[in-house]
Amino acid sequence: MQHFITFKFGQRQISRLLTPATLLGLLLTGTSAAAQSDLILTVDGQITAGTYRNVEIKPGVNGTVSGAVTVTGTFLVDSAGAVAIGAADYIDGNNFALANDSKLNVGSANGISAGAAGPIRTANRNYGTKSRITFNNGTSAQVTGTGFPDEVSELVINNPAGVTMTRDINVRERLYLRNGSLIVNGHILTLISREPDIAMVTSASALIFNQNGNLVGNVTAQRYINPRYNAGLGYRHFSSSVTGSNVNDLRTAGFAPVVNPQYNTVPYSQRFIAGNVVPYPNSFFFDEAQVGTGGGGTSDQVFVQGYQSPVTLQDVLNPTQGISVRINADQIVDFVGEPNNGVYNTGPLTRGMLAESGWHLVGNPYPSKIDWTLLNRTNMFNQFAKYRSTSATDGLYDTYANGVGTGPSGNEFIAANQAVFARASTPGVAGSIQFTNSARLQDFRDDPTAPFFRGTSAMQTRPLARLAIEGGANLHDESVVYFEQGATNGIDADFDGFYINGGYPVGIFSQVGVEQLAIDGRPALTATTDHTISLVVNIRTAGTYTMNAQEMLNFPAGFQVILQDAVTGNTQDLTQNATYSFTSTGNNANNTRFSVRFRAAGVTGLSQDITASGFDVYPNPVKGSDLLNIALPGIESGKTVAAVIYNSLGQAVWTNTLRATLGGVRTEVKTQLARGVYTLQVTLPGGAKQSRRVIVN
Repeated sequence: MQHFITFKFGQRQISRLLTPATLLGLLLTGTSAAAQSDLILTVDGQITAGTYRNVEIKPGVNGTVSGAVTVTGTFLVDSAGAVAIGAADYIDGNNFALANDSKLNVGSANGISAGAAGPIRTANRNYGTKSRITFNNGTSAQVTGTGFPDEVSELVINNPAGVTMTRDINVRERLYLRNGSLIVNGHILTLISREPDIAMVTSASALIFNQNGNLVGNVTAQRYINPRYNAGLGYRHFSSSVTGSNVNDLRTAGFAPVVNPQYNTVPYSQRFIAGNVVPYPNSFFFDEAQVGTGGGGTSDQVFVQGYQSPVTLQDVLNPTQGISVRINADQIVDFVGEPNNGVYNTGPLTRGMLAESGWHLVGNPYPSKIDWTLLNRTNMFNQFAKYRSTSATDGLYDTYANGVGTGPSGNEFIAANQAVFARASTPGVAGSIQFTNSARLQDFRDDPTAPFFRGTSAMQTRPLARLAIEGGANLHDESVVYFEQGATNGIDADFDGFYINGGYPVGIFSQVGVEQLAIDGRPALTATTDHTISLVVNIRTAGTYTMNAQEMLNFPAGFQVILQDAVTGNTQDLTQNATYSFTSTGNNANNTRFSVRFRAAGVTGLSQDITASGFDVYPNPVKGSDLLNIALPGIESGKTVAAVIYNSLGQAVWTNTLRATLGGVRTEVKTQLARGVYTLQVTLPGGAKQSRRVIVN
């Protein structure tokens, strides 16, 4: 129930909502509602010197104190209201109260004093924990004052002579260094990140915005681990936003980092056997050069060979360097040091020759969120991936590329103290990323439930299909196919986003050669578009699952997006029925059973040119003893394709007939060829021939 209070001015009455702060004032003073000398400011203006019963500044209104203002009741600044008090002006009397998100502009050199020398001299003072306080003096240095509140939403420094802290301060949202320096002076300045409270205060880290000012001294930059997707133990990817931080800075009341360089010397296949590495580390850097050094295996097994233990707890967390830590949720990790500001370069980001090579765990170096699209990148894919822990060992990677994202955090923003995976684009050629202040977000963003969320569908103008695999226990993973001018059917550094296997029980991605794509950019749609894309759907546990077209955006009238299930023989137009249910035997069996055909209205068959554009042979190069994958999407079910491999002399050394199922030809063959360069030629059902070079090493 809402309660209102009425003020009377002669024959005129004004009613307003009774807020907690107002109620506090009434309880303290015992005032009645009928006050003859109240001042309610409803438009911007001055509060001139004099004595008032109550003074109230309404939401959105700016009031300026002129001279000495005395209140026998309460001076109240409503939420979103603001009061400015000059260097020689002040408020005294009974009560002063700032509502949530109200603003106080302080000009006094003494700051907010606990005594009778500052701008607020009332007997009772309530600054709350969510006010916004600015220090503003053009001629004299200021101190924050012994009466400064323990916690504020925003602290703004606008004083070229500087402001010196006289006590510890906690900032919930933003430290805005607009002009001049904030001198910490040996006190503790904390950028808060913690569990959202009942007022929906965010769990994101407070930020620093350097405009024309600096911080002199250390800051404690927190990062709270949100339990939304994993309330227990799991891997979380951190970076430090301050200079001089080390691995031991990850320590909390409930967590101690463990490192052991022995982990790096034990053969990869032996690292996970109990007793071989003691103690077992829980904190890991990522070294791209180690990928593949532990031998073969699945793509994710080769990828994780890059994780290496720090040598000591004193190993420095360099700017732009990420670290993966196995830690419980609900912990608050903090980094103590001088906040990073200015230009930071990653240095060379290498890429080896393996299919899993080129990944780097790159950290946001700033105590503020950054926009990936504003970074300077050289020889890097326009993609990064955030790890989202879901259990003690499993998780998903939310991916962003070219304005498209997967998962709840798949957008262009990287949180303070967060690390992400980015990938060099060219084997054998080093890439790099340069971070500058222009990429930093200036304003705090409220995100009470997850680090970030992708934009709404209304922001997307390109044709796009978001396909999710879903099952019991709220399992959900997704893959996106979109169409844009400039993209190709191959791998494009500016358009595609790779899939990284985080060990989650289900997974979905499109397959292009040896590469796995979570975000697959394809050429712009035309009136003759008829293209089939191969999907891989990994399912660990047997059961019933659904393929759900969560978004189907901006396709022309009559356009079809046809899901094809090679196991059951079923087809379904996802533009008409977005959900397809199926059963799986688990263990990733039949994980290539699905394909999706994108077909323009009026197209009835698949042209051989389009078929050829999707003709993939992988891995390439291939070892003579390995299986060679041949993919020809779009061939009608039941049709056959003749395949021949010729050596460098033109001699046929292998022949086979490949039969298409729904989605086309997808098969693995064992060739047992000697080292050399070969040509694989296929003859399509209509007689056209297409060729691919195959290298055997």
